[in-house]
Amino acid sequence: MSKKLALYIFAGLILGAIVGLIFPSFGVAIQPIGKIFLNLIEMVVIPLVFSTLVVGASGIADLKRMGRIGLKTIIWFEVITTIILVIGLLLANLFHPGTGVQLQHAHVGDYSAAKGQKIDIVSMLVNIPPSNVFQALSSDSMLSIVFFATMLGLAVATVAGDAGKSVIRFFEGISQATFTLIRWVMHTAPIGVFALSAYAAGKYGVQVFLPLAKVIGVTYLGLAIVIFVLFPLVCRFILHVPFFKVFWGIMDLFLIAFSTTSSEAVMPQLISFAEEIGVPKAISSFVIPLGLSWNDDGTSLYLSVAAMFVAQMGGLHLSIGQEVTMILMLILTSKGMAGVPMAGFVVLLTTATAVGLPLQGVALLAAIDRVLDMARTAVNVIGHPVAAIAVAKWEKEFDERKLRAYFERRRGAEPSASGTSVS
Repeated sequence: MSKKLALYIFAGLILGAIVGLIFPSFGVAIQPIGKIFLNLIEMVVIPLVFSTLVVGASGIADLKRMGRIGLKTIIWFEVITTIILVIGLLLANLFHPGTGVQLQHAHVGDYSAAKGQKIDIVSMLVNIPPSNVFQALSSDSMLSIVFFATMLGLAVATVAGDAGKSVIRFFEGISQATFTLIRWVMHTAPIGVFALSAYAAGKYGVQVFLPLAKVIGVTYLGLAIVIFVLFPLVCRFILHVPFFKVFWGIMDLFLIAFSTTSSEAVMPQLISFAEEIGVPKAISSFVIPLGLSWNDDGTSLYLSVAAMFVAQMGGLHLSIGQEVTMILMLILTSKGMAGVPMAGFVVLLTTATAVGLPLQGVALLAAIDRVLDMARTAVNVIGHPVAAIAVAKWEKEFDERKLRAYFERRRGAEPSASGTSVS
């Protein structure tokens, strides 16, 4: 999302709130405009999810064929992502950023949670593999769609020759086309958010916007925990490297990512930095580019907080089992969607559709997405060299002497000839 579009969407939120507060009946009356915007968004979710997951799953199979390093890289990404998603979930349950104003009742989705119904875990698991794919597509059974798309992608990757490549190219084309549709739809977002904001303000009053401030605070708190608690603990007790010294070494890249909301802009420097501190070139040039799409730590934190925020605004009380299922959905879809424009927004839409959350809450989050995107992108950047170090350590190819020499150069000292491990 460009800076200009983000500014227009935020302006739509503010102007809509003002109009709704001054002319509440008018704000309620223009709700259909906001509904049209939500329908446009929902229109492209299913084809986008399906095509992107097929392509992403085929890539997983290719990575496994790349061998040991590829498999270890995927394992590291998945473990860290899961931990961070759980952190976000715990914070959202602790602070309840979306509680207080209920925009609308969530409809009964795959979890049957909106009415407090007890879910049958066995039945839910049995129904994940769809007996009829077209019925799953027509009924928005997102868990079944994700399952089938993933299995199809893995199967396509095993098809040798031009036949398999042709299928992948077909789904890549569908994915690119649907992302073009999303970009077109998002250009109508200022109007859609204006209408939704005016309706919310007209019906519920100014207090409806307080949760947006809370979700910013909870997200930033979670990102701070990732930087100042999770990563230091991982580096100290698992990787045995001084995290804050590594962090200081990429502080300039962190600030660039924060200001530009782009990880790609600093990828070459991240690869060079990883090599300078002891990661072999073969590993750094593989793990970091892959991490740009598969290791978005900041985005993972945001997604779990945002999903719970939307659930809380919809009055949806999820059980522990339902929250675990939501985490699994985020893990699957975030890996399939990552690395593409507006990936976080699309993953959130996918999860909301699967759970039966009100998309109005997702649309309101678009108004503050720029503020959240800056911080989550910066945290994404920190996770890349940490992942490269982890894989190099796992392969027993990390050069401790280079790490020590790098820190000594930064202190203005001569590099030491000692090969003692840095801890």
